[in-house]
Amino acid sequence: MNIHDRKLGYELKIKFCTPELNSYQIQSIKNDVKALVERGITPSESEWAEIVKKYCPEAGNYLYRGADTSDLITLLQLATKDEENT
Repeated sequence: MNIHDRKLGYELKIKFCTPELNSYQIQSIKNDVKALVERGITPSESEWAEIVKKYCPEAGNYLYRGADTSDLITLLQLATKDEENT
């Protein structure tokens, strides 16, 4: 898992209260987000939540103390980052 995927996994964990996500879950989430972006859609928070829940049914069952510093723009940038240019 590259550094961008680890960062995305961490941000998703904090934002959507998930356990640690594995490589398959992160890649699947990225693919769904990229598919929306390719159709000209910027995913809303509820669309993100739906996608995360699709691949991590436990989402929302975990609580992490501290500020939620993840925002949708950061998540979108990490999910759509071109891996060849990293």
